[in-house]
Amino acid sequence: MEDKEKKNYYDTAMHQINGDSLCLSAYEYLKNNAEWIGRYEDFLKGKRSLPLLYDPFFKKIFNPVEREDRLSELVSCLLGQKVTVLEVFPNEDSQFLGVMIIMDMVVMMADGSIANIEIQKISYDFPAERISCYSADLVLRQYKMITGKNQAGKHNSSMNGSSKPSYKDMRKVHTIILFEDSNKSLISDMDKALYFHVGKTRFNTGVKIELLQDFVLVSLDTFRKYRYSDIREGCTEITDYDYDSSQYNDELVSEKMKRDRLKFLSLFVAETPQEIDRLIEIFPDLESVRQDINEYLERPGEVLSMFSEALRILDRNTAELMVDRMKDEMETLKAQNEELKSSSEEKDAEIARLKKLLEEQNK
Repeated sequence: MEDKEKKNYYDTAMHQINGDSLCLSAYEYLKNNAEWIGRYEDFLKGKRSLPLLYDPFFKKIFNPVEREDRLSELVSCLLGQKVTVLEVFPNEDSQFLGVMIIMDMVVMMADGSIANIEIQKISYDFPAERISCYSADLVLRQYKMITGKNQAGKHNSSMNGSSKPSYKDMRKVHTIILFEDSNKSLISDMDKALYFHVGKTRFNTGVKIELLQDFVLVSLDTFRKYRYSDIREGCTEITDYDYDSSQYNDELVSEKMKRDRLKFLSLFVAETPQEIDRLIEIFPDLESVRQDINEYLERPGEVLSMFSEALRILDRNTAELMVDRMKDEMETLKAQNEELKSSSEEKDAEIARLKKLLEEQNK
């Protein structure tokens, strides 16, 4: 896009915003955050692409209705097996042991298995305990769906021939988390350049018991640091960093899936239109993504709403994070206070004992 054309897009967009009170209000809200107003204006000026890893943009580009094939392709390459996304559950809270869990996107595949696709900015705030709760929530969701459908008469019998729901009707649940910022727990001791972490339960005796819960954790910052530049140079041969055959059934994984994985991860870390242009030269089918992104240049009010929504989610999550951290600090201070109180009581008791001993000696 030529500089003059970029300026025309920006001037036209600002004219539309200034002429619409709702858009103007959203624009003023966005101006409260220098980073986000800068991102929005840079997008209109053709300097930055859309931040695809933020919820509103991700769900537009991977829309389960309009872009079901794209979403299925993404999930397939991450799981290493061909899947077709049938349904995306409503973006609502699910309660697990009294804690409200918010899923980014929960999808059901043709075989009945469920995957949760979660995008996290900071891995510190998504510890192993939280990952485990998300996975457990998926198991409970699936079981409730199976029992609910049977009770409603939607299934005449379970998959094992019984008229009652059975545990054998359960399918795999996959927790997929993309991390923009990896902490030390996501840096492999084997090789710091490994970015694709697959977790499955293994037993020490080698018994073949397939449990339901699988995990895929992707360190996007590690991918950007050690792999992305090579891909932009056209080096797309699959390496040991991109695919670990020990974690997959090679009969289910196609070469296209392996290449798609590089394609989508590169798309997620690309920041400018120029980077996306280069990726299209390597992965031509990303052209449809570029077209979807460019369409928003014609709809500045809609994309402004998406930026505002993303900022509201970020503000809310930041506030919740601060509350959680303050609670942790208060618990720590409370424990320290109890420890100091106990120590003080012990010292008082020791002083009283010594004082009594001194009095007895002076008699």
